[in-house]
Amino acid sequence: MSRSPLSIPYSVLALIIAVGAAAIFMALQPPKPIMSRWGAASAGGQTIGGEARAEAAPAPLGGVAQPFGSGQAMLESYAQASALREDVGGGQVRMFQREVAGGALDFIVVRLGGAAQVAVVNADGATPASDAGGDTMWADGQRHLRTVQEMATAPYAARAGHELLGAMAFGFHGDVRTSDEGSVVIDGQVLRSNPGRATLCIGGQGHASIGMLSTKALEGCQQAIGGGPVILWEGRVASTDVGSVQGELVPFNPLGEDFVLLDWRRHIYTGSFPKTAACVGLLDSGESFLVLATSFNMVGVDLARQLRDMGCYAALGGDDDTSTQLVWRGQLVREKTIRPVPDAIAVYIRQ
Repeated sequence: MSRSPLSIPYSVLALIIAVGAAAIFMALQPPKPIMSRWGAASAGGQTIGGEARAEAAPAPLGGVAQPFGSGQAMLESYAQASALREDVGGGQVRMFQREVAGGALDFIVVRLGGAAQVAVVNADGATPASDAGGDTMWADGQRHLRTVQEMATAPYAARAGHELLGAMAFGFHGDVRTSDEGSVVIDGQVLRSNPGRATLCIGGQGHASIGMLSTKALEGCQQAIGGGPVILWEGRVASTDVGSVQGELVPFNPLGEDFVLLDWRRHIYTGSFPKTAACVGLLDSGESFLVLATSFNMVGVDLARQLRDMGCYAALGGDDDTSTQLVWRGQLVREKTIRPVPDAIAVYIRQ
């Protein structure tokens, strides 16, 4: 029996259908987020290369940190023992400094839900985004880095009806791709999602949280910025000395965040390098308070304990060393060697 030139054997046709179905299935799957795969700047401004991934903490915790009760009494007790630099709005925003065990803390305390507002500010007012593969980039494809002082005093940081009081550097960036590696939400718009890194989320009605947030969860944030690793989790301090939860301690990188250079993060945490952290606590009213803190000549465990003593139940580390910068009313709080960074957490007061 002769075969038409256009006829196809059944086995071949079945294979074509199977391959096509598989391709359609894969196309319908959500893209897997791609984390940063490049070197990062180290202390002293040198670059550390290499793609080897350090081991995360075993059996990582996850989700969003839950408060263990109001931290307001602890906050006020800690504040009374610190040097108040300025109080704005009757306790809405306060700037403090404190000498601690041979080191120093500079920190801003913000009561959420009132006249204070917190927002992410990007270098040059640029928009963070992701490329086709999910890797971080600026939407215009350019490089954007500024000091926090430059960002805080630039026109693009201004918000109608509000005065910018202070700002702190936070997000990590690479040498080539200079936008924040973590998630970024500004004014309710999800600009970048990285579920592999913990995020500070400022939600509505005076609430803030820290945790591993999916793209869907980020939609509930008015402002959000990624950092990491978490250094305080539900009242427990991150430590390189334990491999599991032990008393007041959790393992370093307790959420198993995706860091190419996790060993470097561990080195910074255990050393006395300048450090950056944001922590959240619960007020008696049920609303949140936020602390933006920079430390000097302190190891990470001591910083985390200080944040816990302020009444915070969770804290997220930010970029450190020469990236550590806190600005108050347009001026650096502490003069030091600094480098340009991609973004900052800014604090405003309604006028």
